[in-house]
Amino acid sequence: MTTFKSILAATDFSDDARRAVDRAASLAVEQGGELELLHVMSGPSLKSLRELFQLMPDAEAKLVEDAQATLNELASTARLLTGTGVAATVKVGHVLDEILAASRQRELLVLGGKGSNPLRDLILGTTAERLLNKCRQPVLVVKQARRGPYQRVLVPVDFSPHSAIALARAIAIAPTAEITLVHAFEALFEGKLWLAGVSDDDLRRYRNQARQKALASIDAMIQGCGRDSDRIYRTVERGSPAPVILAKEAEFDADLIVVGKHGQLLAEELLLGSVTRHVLADSKCDVLVVQ
Repeated sequence: MTTFKSILAATDFSDDARRAVDRAASLAVEQGGELELLHVMSGPSLKSLRELFQLMPDAEAKLVEDAQATLNELASTARLLTGTGVAATVKVGHVLDEILAASRQRELLVLGGKGSNPLRDLILGTTAERLLNKCRQPVLVVKQARRGPYQRVLVPVDFSPHSAIALARAIAIAPTAEITLVHAFEALFEGKLWLAGVSDDDLRRYRNQARQKALASIDAMIQGCGRDSDRIYRTVERGSPAPVILAKEAEFDADLIVVGKHGQLLAEELLLGSVTRHVLADSKCDVLVVQ
């Protein structure tokens, strides 16, 4: 059974990151798991400050001490929710490397959707997006303030192996939620068939066949979920995946989207898939990205 018993929340003390800590604490309670908070101070940035302002060693140590005190306050707040101990760790080093190293020991990494440096995020991409290109664990990107456990979850499916994994993760992270499987389809070579003179009636039959095939595949996925199948629904829409997913997010007032890191295209194995990238950038709700 898929669970999230060991959770790491990485924070840079931005508002989004604080919301991520709150969600992570709530998940630790729901999953019966343990929580660690991590703040990484950039080693290169500290070095630059040391060289530019000729910081004394005790001044640098004071910066680290202040960060630890702030993180301890966050951990104390989280403990009020979890009722158990919450570890609070400050590291100095390369931010992405340190978070990746710590996440390997955990089952879920939780991050804020935006960082404390909007200009850097605009140029290089958010820390969340850059981590997702390398992280092997599920990553929850938190965008909204917590209103309780997740209740309305979307799972985009393209029938690749990642779709089944995404559904299993959705069931685990939202054990009481309504889950809707979303499939966006475009009939293969429809444009070329139209140019070749295929009639509108034949094209409509072709589209309907594609829809029915998708519905049958989704129904098979749902039937394989056992007792959880009663809370799983499906919708199939013609169109490009990212716009369809975002439209369904608004229609269903989803509070979480669970999406595979990659889709069916082999090129997407090298980087974050294009659909996942669009959903991560343009959705309003939280996004869980799984391998």
